[in-house]
Amino acid sequence: MRKPRHRGLADRARVSVLLAGLLLVGACGAVGGSVPGGTPSGDASAVVAGGVAGFPSCADVPQIRADEASYRPEPVYGNAEELRQEVHAWAAAQPGFVELGLDRERNGWITLWVKGADVAAMQEHVGQRWPGEGIVVVEVPWTTGELEAVRAEVDAALRGAGVRTSGSGVSPHRGVVEISLGVVTAEAEAVLADFAGQPLCVDGIPASQAPEANKDQPTAGDGWRLLGEGLTGETYRTSVATTDDQLQQMWRTAGLEGDAPQVDWEAEVAVWFGAVYGSGCPVRMDGVVVAGDLLHADLVVPGALYGCNADANPHAFVVAVARDVLPQGPFRVQLEARDPYPGAPEERTLVDVDLTRPGSTATNEQVHTDASLTDSAEPALVVDGDELPGDQPVRYIYRNNPVCDTPVLGPLDGSVWRLADREAPWDVQTGDELTLYPLGGSDREIVASTPHMDWLFVRLPQGRACP
Repeated sequence: MRKPRHRGLADRARVSVLLAGLLLVGACGAVGGSVPGGTPSGDASAVVAGGVAGFPSCADVPQIRADEASYRPEPVYGNAEELRQEVHAWAAAQPGFVELGLDRERNGWITLWVKGADVAAMQEHVGQRWPGEGIVVVEVPWTTGELEAVRAEVDAALRGAGVRTSGSGVSPHRGVVEISLGVVTAEAEAVLADFAGQPLCVDGIPASQAPEANKDQPTAGDGWRLLGEGLTGETYRTSVATTDDQLQQMWRTAGLEGDAPQVDWEAEVAVWFGAVYGSGCPVRMDGVVVAGDLLHADLVVPGALYGCNADANPHAFVVAVARDVLPQGPFRVQLEARDPYPGAPEERTLVDVDLTRPGSTATNEQVHTDASLTDSAEPALVVDGDELPGDQPVRYIYRNNPVCDTPVLGPLDGSVWRLADREAPWDVQTGDELTLYPLGGSDREIVASTPHMDWLFVRLPQGRACP
């Protein structure tokens, strides 16, 4: 699993996404696609009722897989890139080749999707050419070209009816054309009705649930009023002020011009929400929300339904919040209800005191970031025999097991873990410290990291000490 090194847990999250995804290579090069978790094998061309205009949601369309009897417990691949390239170089020249990919939900095995080929003969040839490797050959109902033709026809019909979409794509390994409407309108449904029986999946939200696109920025609402806003400051930031001095400092940090407006400190506190938006997709603050011990903004990005640029630009909102709507202290302030993104600890502000009492204040030390979110927070140390937390990294001191031919870790979490097949060479020495990361909610795989390299490890069957 060789890759450039990055800093911080934000990058670990990207590693997990990379490993949990599906790498696809079609007859014409790379083809994007995603695989819904836990979906059964089967014919993805069988369109089921529901979704939009009778078409299923793309999230509900399963990947087309071989019969389950075709898969074995071994081998388990971390990232069989060299093998994938070998198989693709051969497969691309075979009649009927459609697409090739790594199936993360089946031990990282390679799937070779074909149409109009002799699947049994091709599977036998693959087994002879790469004995013992995890490769399956699967028939699909549509070629990439056939799906592209359907996609072009649907896109043209939607454009002709004036329907705005956020994009479309083809997914041969699921046997469908993917249509993303953004907002589902009567015009869109009328167009799609003409394509009944075609291999489509469609996503979108009802018009009644779409955020209002042409609404001006509100200046006040239930329990809050806007003190100032602008395209300034830093992204993913929050803070709280309870005095004039704190407010002026917060105002300057938010990058707003002039002096901050007056706040009735008896009845209000001031809160800064350092929101973020992609260029072309402005953000709007429609209010504040209190849920338990959390205060967060109601941020709306109407353009997000149709895709936004990936750049991160700041939009500062400084508001006065009525004390009678604040959570009882201590409490948290965040941009949204979700937890802050890894590597953005300043998005969460912790207030250690109760500010619901009229005129109460908090010192600078009592308003601070959450130390548990910082990159410098050292993970806990585990030793052989310990359980593994399912959602947090841990530190582990490696000890070589001379009995095993393959590098192993543990026992940890009730099992010994072995280096996955076709991983990079293991160069860790006894006494070196590793950081172990959970992988996408899976309890069968972990990532072991040093400052220079990551490796995938897989859980051995219970009771096994060596592979």
